[in-house]
Amino acid sequence: MCPPPSSHPPCALSRRRLLAAAGLSLLPAWAAASPTRPDQARPREALLAELLRDQRSLWAVREIDQRRDELRATYWTAEQGYDRDQYLQLCWLLRDVQADRVFPINHDLLAVLCGVQAWLAREGHVAPMRIYSGYRSLTTNRETEGAALNSRHLLGQAADIGMDGVSNVRLAGIASLLGRGGTGFYPGRRFVHVDTGDERIWISPVK
Repeated sequence: MCPPPSSHPPCALSRRRLLAAAGLSLLPAWAAASPTRPDQARPREALLAELLRDQRSLWAVREIDQRRDELRATYWTAEQGYDRDQYLQLCWLLRDVQADRVFPINHDLLAVLCGVQAWLAREGHVAPMRIYSGYRSLTTNRETEGAALNSRHLLGQAADIGMDGVSNVRLAGIASLLGRGGTGFYPGRRFVHVDTGDERIWISPVK
């Protein structure tokens, strides 16, 4: 998804409300107790750096028709660096399934997705991230209800995600804290939109 920027409510107000609804503080308990406590002058960047300090891994699933694709990929480690094959596997999972097209997925987007999953794992919630949409071709985007004409999905810079056992409001709150782009929360829908565009938050009621 991704409504036009003009329909987004003010970012700061929305962020405060979203974090309050998600029961989140800027510095979670595990970060405050960490021997490598994040720099509080730059909490969001420091939190993500702390979560991804050793590796960038994503455990994700995508259900397409009657098939379930599941992937565990580590595309970067502190010891060995970048793994192109693992990155390409993630690009495949986040492909446009309707057009059967693979596109380079933005590294900042992947970092946020990995960070969200790592955050929840530190809280004891270990589960795969559900991918509902990743890259979209122009044709697929035009056929997607509610999609913006200039959607970040077209550039491999957006994903619609969910996680079993985690409310979408909490998922959106964590993504908002870690991300440097947009977070869209749709009450009543199965997913949360995350992208690396302009920093903004929107909460759209289901009509």
